Amino acid sequence: MGRLFVSLYVFITLALIALSAGLEWIFIDRAAPQKQTSEAVVRVFEAAKQQAIDLRKLAVDSGFAVNQLSIQDIAWPAASEVQLALGKAVVLFDSEYGEQLFISIDNQRILQVTLPNKKLQPSSFFLYSGVFFVLLGVLIALWIWPLWRDLSALKHSVTTLQPDGSITNNDIRKSSLIAPIADALNSMSGHVQKLMQTQRELTGAVAHEFRTPLSRLKFALAVKPAHGSSPWYEMEQDVGELERLVQEMLDYAGAEAQMPEMNLAEIPILALSQQLVERLEVSHLSRFTLEIKGDDACILADPHFIERALENLLINASRYAKENLRIVVKSSAVFVDLAVEDDGLGVEEHLRDKIFEPFFRPDEGRGRSQGGAGLGLAIVKRIMQWHNGDCWVNDSSLGGAKFVLRFTNFPK
Repeated sequence: MGRLFVSLYVFITLALIALSAGLEWIFIDRAAPQKQTSEAVVRVFEAAKQQAIDLRKLAVDSGFAVNQLSIQDIAWPAASEVQLALGKAVVLFDSEYGEQLFISIDNQRILQVTLPNKKLQPSSFFLYSGVFFVLLGVLIALWIWPLWRDLSALKHSVTTLQPDGSITNNDIRKSSLIAPIADALNSMSGHVQKLMQTQRELTGAVAHEFRTPLSRLKFALAVKPAHGSSPWYEMEQDVGELERLVQEMLDYAGAEAQMPEMNLAEIPILALSQQLVERLEVSHLSRFTLEIKGDDACILADPHFIERALENLLINASRYAKENLRIVVKSSAVFVDLAVEDDGLGVEEHLRDKIFEPFFRPDEGRGRSQGGAGLGLAIVKRIMQWHNGDCWVNDSSLGGAKFVLRFTNFPK
């Protein structure tokens, strides 16, 4: 908007200056300049005085308005008094009558001659004003036309909403004054399209993931299992799986909707990892040998979300590890890396860029049999984006996968 205001302001200023100068030359200065006329009259009257010609008669015959005054009637500046005493003419300007010539007749009397005042007549004034404002309107219309054209294209673009939530990309040039608005709309279109795509994927995943446990529940209910029997226990497991799926999808939907308010604090990574391992010991980590090692580093982050990201990585690793898990913290002057490693089958190299995408699960090693809706790592990636960090996966020295969270090290 600042660029638009400056452009309009500069354009109108230059247009006013150009129109004023051009029309003044056409309507007012077409005849010889008034200054040249005054100088010619002064020379004539000074020459007539030197030749003792009747100055009053000369003025009347020339068609000038004449008045005779006493020299004491006007408070003359010293320079003008000297000029009159030398027989020279003095030209003064009156706001009502314009330029007036004064020349002495004798020591006591002076002759006042009103020179022709070339003013803009009323009829010319109205013509001048009309032409001025018409031309100003034309110039402003010429300035506005490209803006109107681009706004019309922008209006057409936003009214062509596609079923996938996108709008037709506008072809507004980068030099246009509304180019930032056009770029923002294109960006918004891509974001809306992505949100709708995510919504469709979420809906499809919900239907797909719920189908299997619901079918098992339906079959179990058909045989009416006794309380405490094996089919009854399997029904409880199916209900628990449904609850986990619902919670995981709700968590991802909340993470995708908007960035939450961050409560940043200084977090000691090793201490946080140890506390989380103790909490997950019974539910997920009881059958593994787990090692925590590395630098005693701190990061500036939201403790709740960092714990959530680390928990997702540990639960993910526990699904595919054989016997060993490891948490490693490595600090440098610029970054702090938090790695979770396992001794499972690992992640193939061509799948490493996709594994953090929502609803993605590799075909081998980390398939559907291990459970989950494929949203845990997508949530991890979103949390790292909130903290301006990064995450990736590569090979672990344990033989499996190594998931790394990278944070920017803050100055102590």
